[in-house]
Amino acid sequence: MTYLYGHGFNATSTGGQGFHLMAQYYLGENNTGAPTSKDGRGTAFRLGYGAGPLSVAYGYGRTDYLAGDVKMSNIGGQYSFGTVTLMAQHATSKALASKATSYMLGGVVAMGNDQLRLSYSQYKTNAVGTPKTGQFAVGYVANMSKRTAVYGTFASASNSGGANFALNGATTAGNNNSRGYEVGVRHAF
Repeated sequence: MTYLYGHGFNATSTGGQGFHLMAQYYLGENNTGAPTSKDGRGTAFRLGYGAGPLSVAYGYGRTDYLAGDVKMSNIGGQYSFGTVTLMAQHATSKALASKATSYMLGGVVAMGNDQLRLSYSQYKTNAVGTPKTGQFAVGYVANMSKRTAVYGTFASASNSGGANFALNGATTAGNNNSRGYEVGVRHAF
């Protein structure tokens, strides 16, 4: 649920069920002696718990810059009711006066060997106009064998407040919507 990246020391303690902790310290890797030689240095951690059908985790990271620090945190979890698994996540990021928040709600429904996947997410910032994007997605995975699956997904993103998010890296004008489809085959060798 938390992606830790960068170079430096990374200590991990995981053990399947129960609590797990990841901690990281990373260096800025800028020119030595420059006024910004420590830009990009930071720390991060992730604390999680898993037992039976429940899995939850909290992550926090801070990267230091001369102009101002960047701080990110998120909390998320999932619970399996057998054939239905529900998921949720909330995240925040702060950089100077800019702040962004997001959340995601999702689920996976087992249908025999296949899966129906649903999600809704929202991302908004405190920029002028309070840009906000909401995205809905529905997908289906048909497992043809233990190693091969056919899948398809439909997603729709709605923008307001000047937001211009578009699916699959495309661009759109502020407040325009974006829709996309994908179909594919996955095979494990």
